[in-house]
Amino acid sequence: MADDSSSPERPPAPKRSASALIATGILLSRLSGLIRESILGSFIGLGAAADALGTAIRLPNVMQMLLGEGALSASFIPVYAAELDEDEEEAGRIAGAVASILALISAVLVVLGVIFARPLAKLIAWGFDDEKLDMAASLMRITFPGAGILVLSAWCLGVLNSHRRFFLSYVAPVLWNVAQIAVVVAAVVFFSVDELVHSGGVELTPTNELTVLSGTIRAAAWGLLAGSILQFLVQVPTVAKLASNLRFRLDTNRPGVREVRRRFGGALLGRGVVQISALIDVFLASLLVDAAVGALVKTQVLYVLPISIFAVSVAASELPELSRIKDPGQIRDRAQAGFRRISFFVGFAAIAYILLGDTIVGTIYERGNFNSDDTLLVWLALAAYSLALPASAVSRLTQNTLWSQGDTAGPARIAVVRLITASVVSVAVMWAFDAIKPSDVRDLLPTLSDAPDFSDPAAVDALRFGAVGITLGSAVSGWVEAILLWRLARKAVPGVSPLRPLKSLAPALGTAAVVAVVMRFVVDGWWTPLAMVVAVGLSGLSYVGVARATGVAEVNHLLVGPLKRLRR
Repeated sequence: MADDSSSPERPPAPKRSASALIATGILLSRLSGLIRESILGSFIGLGAAADALGTAIRLPNVMQMLLGEGALSASFIPVYAAELDEDEEEAGRIAGAVASILALISAVLVVLGVIFARPLAKLIAWGFDDEKLDMAASLMRITFPGAGILVLSAWCLGVLNSHRRFFLSYVAPVLWNVAQIAVVVAAVVFFSVDELVHSGGVELTPTNELTVLSGTIRAAAWGLLAGSILQFLVQVPTVAKLASNLRFRLDTNRPGVREVRRRFGGALLGRGVVQISALIDVFLASLLVDAAVGALVKTQVLYVLPISIFAVSVAASELPELSRIKDPGQIRDRAQAGFRRISFFVGFAAIAYILLGDTIVGTIYERGNFNSDDTLLVWLALAAYSLALPASAVSRLTQNTLWSQGDTAGPARIAVVRLITASVVSVAVMWAFDAIKPSDVRDLLPTLSDAPDFSDPAAVDALRFGAVGITLGSAVSGWVEAILLWRLARKAVPGVSPLRPLKSLAPALGTAAVVAVVMRFVVDGWWTPLAMVVAVGLSGLSYVGVARATGVAEVNHLLVGPLKRLRR
């Protein structure tokens, strides 16, 4: 056993502010991501260029998620965190061996991805024409190395979280976003890339997008690579300081490494199914009218915002702590408190996205080449997604609770059920939605903004809503997964109930929904950002007021208490 006197960086006692630190880091990261998508959307809108870029990001992202954030957190953090309390020197050897293995596997996959970019693009975007496929493959050769570097960044996150240093690893993606913004803006503003379309000399049409925007989306891909490097490098000094006993060797036979490998298999299957589902979404979207893939990307940026801030932050901070606790009663109480915190915030987020999503999407995205038809498509896709927002959010902590108890196989099997459900529902409904035009929806929702004024007749009603069918399939599967995880968690941790907090929130959620519907008509015709602030703000105030009146404890714990401390 290592001598404590020589280990000044032993993790401090757990702090209740851990999830707040993670939430703050994620908030900054996601806000910078929204700014990135807003700027990029203003330059390229939704169409063939956005589809090609979205596809080029999706497949490398699958590699990153498989080897990095999800599976690595499930397998590495519990083993490394527990070993830190026993033998820091051995923990360093385990961490170094895991990093070495990840680096080798990532390097091989990056090389294969670059070499076989064209057939891989064809595999996941079967419906693209040759021009769009060629562009996606060209961009993929740039984005694959970035994803490989982000796998190592995820390893840094695992080390930092185990040492209870939560903020840095979750705020580091800000650099990833800032780099993309900087490269794209520099290319367009200072180097006049695609000058004709950005100056208004050429109007974007379904037939010219890839040609006139090729430089802009290439700049975005290079910015992604630069951002990946920065995100990794900013964490390295702190990791080196905390884990001073690192030994980088391909040591696969060490007991701790074998345990990581054992857990990694089940977690990889679970995360693999999730990522296969994401690829299936792209595959299905590629069969639809242009803009479906790009719409999914824009929608997911907004959808994951509350999940990341309010669910991932809690789940990530609790995983190392739940892994250390041995008493089932303490595990139940700690997990249940997390479920209450998550449900309180994401419940209202779902109401806002479903009923007021057009004001949110319009405020963030609608400018430049991103028009009101694009806003309409992204809102409806987001609304369909958000039907399962509370379920998907609490599933993050349910899954981590099971992981902390060494069960990675159970969540993996449930993920397979989710994949099948999402695919079946999506295929069943997406073609019907793809026949719906923007004008059809505007006839049903007269409070929406006016249709864009296209000078090119080919652009009028060119958009279709097939992406909404895909996100609806994801929503149905999200509830299926949440219910199955809940049943599994009750067996592992008796008394735990991930979905119970939603019942106590029902009066507040119902009130917020009614206020949101009324506010849609009140703010009709207002400047969109002002409409969003007023409508979402008043709906949120009604939610908090009713929640407090009905005895929801989280109002005092999470809102009233901190506000009182700020006044002092």
